[in-house]
Amino acid sequence: MGKQDDLALQEGFGAKLRAFGTSIWDSKRKQIIGRDGMSWAKIGLFYFIFYACLAGFFAAMLAIFMQLTDKKVPTYYLEKSVMANKGVMPGMGFRPQPNVERNLINYNLQTADGIQGWKTYRNALHRHLLEYKKGGSEDRVDCSHIYSANSSEEHHELEDGQFCEFDLKMFDDTPCTWDQDYGYARGNPCVIVKLNRIYNWKPVAYESEEHVPEEIMEYWSEERKDFIYVTCEGENEADRDNIGAIDLYSPFNNKSIGGIPFSFYPFRNQPGYQQPLVFAHFKDLHKGVLINVECRAFAANIDRQQGDRAFQRGSVHFEFLIDTPAGVRP
Repeated sequence: MGKQDDLALQEGFGAKLRAFGTSIWDSKRKQIIGRDGMSWAKIGLFYFIFYACLAGFFAAMLAIFMQLTDKKVPTYYLEKSVMANKGVMPGMGFRPQPNVERNLINYNLQTADGIQGWKTYRNALHRHLLEYKKGGSEDRVDCSHIYSANSSEEHHELEDGQFCEFDLKMFDDTPCTWDQDYGYARGNPCVIVKLNRIYNWKPVAYESEEHVPEEIMEYWSEERKDFIYVTCEGENEADRDNIGAIDLYSPFNNKSIGGIPFSFYPFRNQPGYQQPLVFAHFKDLHKGVLINVECRAFAANIDRQQGDRAFQRGSVHFEFLIDTPAGVRP
C-alpha cells in the first residue's frame, strides 16, 4: 500500500506540473497564457496607444502650466501667501553651515582637517562668499553713497530690475577675511547672519523714537532710520556669561550693532542679486562649553511676538562648541 500511495502522489504532482506548463504554453492551440499571437498583438497595441495618449495629455498639461507660470514672480506672495496668517516677516540664516540639518559650529582648535577640523568651517564660509565675487551685472548699482556714515541722502527706489551691489571690500580691515582664516584657526570665529529672501518684501522704518525697541535705542537716530538693525548675544544668562565680546561688521559702520540698509530691498529675483549680510566676530568665546547664540533683526515690520522664537521669525539660533587641545584649559 505504501508504494501505491507514493506512485499516486507522484502522478498527482506530475499532472499539476503539466497543467501549469500548459497554462503557460499550450502547444496544441499555440497560446501563451491563454492568448494566441494575434490576441497579444491587439492587447499590446491597445495599451501602447492608451499610455501614449496618457503621456501626451500629461505633457500637454505640464506645458500649459509652465506657460502660465511666471518664472520670476510667484503666484502668491506677501499678503496673498500663507505667511500672511502670522504677518509677513523674514526669518534669518547663518553661515557657515556645512550640514544644513545642524545649527552647531563644533571643531577642535588642534585639528585643521577632517570633520572636526576648523578648515571645514573656514572653507564653507569662503565658498559662500565667492558668490559675491562673480562677474558683474549691468543692473548692479553702487549704493554706498546712500548708506555711508556721513551720507544725508535718503533711501530711494531703484529702477525695475536693478539692485544694490554688496561690496565685500568693507570687510578687508576686519578679522573676517580669508587671510585671517575668518578667525577659526584662533578660536575667534566670524559668522555671517542675514535675512531670508521674501519676494517684494520691503523693510519699514520706525516712525519715531517712541516706537524703537529698547535693544537698539542707543544706536537709532532719525538720520539712520533706513536700516534693519541686527544684534547678536547669548540666548540665556549662562550663554551671555560665556560668549564674551562680539563685534558686528556691516554697512552701518558700528561694531556694537549691525545694520542692513533699506537700499538692498526689495528682492525681486533679479539675476545676480547679492543678499546683504552682517559679519559677527566672536572675540572671546569660552572653549569647551556649549554656547547658544541668538541674532535678531529689528524694523517696524519685523515685530517678533511671544512664541516667534520657535519659528525663528526675525531671528536665527546657532551654537558654538569649540574644543581645546588636550592639556589646555578653556
